[in-house]
Amino acid sequence: MPNKRNVAGLMMLSGVMVIAGLMSGCRSSYVNNDIRQANNKFAYLDTVPVERRMVQPEGTTPISYSRKFDLPAMKFDDVRSALVGKAVDVRPPQKLIPLNSNVAVGQDGDIAYVWFYPDEEGNEITSNDLLATLFRMFTRSAISVDTIDAMNSFIQTDWYDATEFATPYSPEAMEKGFLIYRQRYAFGLRKNTEGAPGVSIQLTDNIIEQTDGTELKAGLNRFEPSRFTALMANRLMWSYNLDMKKKHSGGESAYVAIALGRDNNDLPCWLVDAGFDDTYKALVDLLKAYEIKIKEYSSTSGEVTIKYSEPDPEFWESQGVESWGLESGKYTFKLGVFQGKTSITMYDDKNKPVNTSVTARMYSGFASSLNVQFYLNRTAGK
Repeated sequence: MPNKRNVAGLMMLSGVMVIAGLMSGCRSSYVNNDIRQANNKFAYLDTVPVERRMVQPEGTTPISYSRKFDLPAMKFDDVRSALVGKAVDVRPPQKLIPLNSNVAVGQDGDIAYVWFYPDEEGNEITSNDLLATLFRMFTRSAISVDTIDAMNSFIQTDWYDATEFATPYSPEAMEKGFLIYRQRYAFGLRKNTEGAPGVSIQLTDNIIEQTDGTELKAGLNRFEPSRFTALMANRLMWSYNLDMKKKHSGGESAYVAIALGRDNNDLPCWLVDAGFDDTYKALVDLLKAYEIKIKEYSSTSGEVTIKYSEPDPEFWESQGVESWGLESGKYTFKLGVFQGKTSITMYDDKNKPVNTSVTARMYSGFASSLNVQFYLNRTAGK
């Protein structure tokens, strides 16, 4: 089967970052200090004020001075909110860049909104579509999920090491001594006044560190949270654009819809739009193809128990899919039928359902792998 699995390249949502430069000022992760500073090397700061005393001739009408244009005294509790002198940051606001005609954007303070209208073929974007888009972006950007609040449609990311352009912090950036921005973001599924679904994005936590781990006392200035939020929104739109390019190239023609959801016990699961028997066979065949040790399995009870060892990155690259992001250990997949779809719920070695964040983190890679196996089974007439 190894040769057949090369068809993964036709079906996976992957792509080359051909527009990454557009979102990062064409400088990758490098810092361009010139764009932060005023011209003329702050020569105006050396200007010496000159005062000339006005002498009024005798016998003339007294001069009346207006205070209309006096500047009021201003008090700042946080010096970072008043950038003056050499601390000034002259960068313009970060522009939100939609890459698809059905995408609209907006920003309110440090919260960015990305709205998804029906695509060119009239297909509406569902909440599950948005979740899939989000988690594919997380995988492409090496962002992990901390918590998921399903009731409020809210996702909190884990700490993410980034450059000043919100791109993943690289070894090359560390070699050049660039600052590390350790950040967390909040993503929420929303609907606007027109009923279009969308995502709200907000930077919730930020720590700036030097490459040796020393934390800088001065945090972000009052302009930078909205900048980072916009940069992260641009990453989401970049990822969505890659998804759409893959879809229109025909790579998804044989896709089986797989969504995050809840099973009949209200536990986090994957909902597969395929029959129970086909899904069970595809799962078992996938585990065998990946040489994942199956300890026990029963098609009657719909259970498969495995001993999982996380493969190295080269393995996932050879398969043409994203990593599952699952820690090594013993797990059990339990299949059921719920609302006309097959549910796959995963349990740990203590027979406890895994945390929602585990199911969410696995979603993109696991769904892609399972879809490849569905395709192989169908083309083989299984």
